[in-house]
Amino acid sequence: MSEAVRIAGTAQARFDACAPRCANCRYRAEDRHSLEQSIPGLAVFSSGFGASVADSRLCRLHDQLVSPDDTCAQYDPIPRH
Repeated sequence: MSEAVRIAGTAQARFDACAPRCANCRYRAEDRHSLEQSIPGLAVFSSGFGASVADSRLCRLHDQLVSPDDTCAQYDPIPRH
């Protein structure tokens, strides 16, 4: 019985990793330092790398902050090498 749960968990993890969301999009700037470059002075307020930004990153297509689970119609997956 536990084997079936493991397989279901693996399938769900694979779906979550491949879902069309900002965390998997080529337009999401993964580097947190790109926020400081795009929003000058952000680190002065101690929020550039703190909890207020958390896992949000810059969407280079829309020029706005996005959370990993956000989605949009222009989603383009990160190419696999």
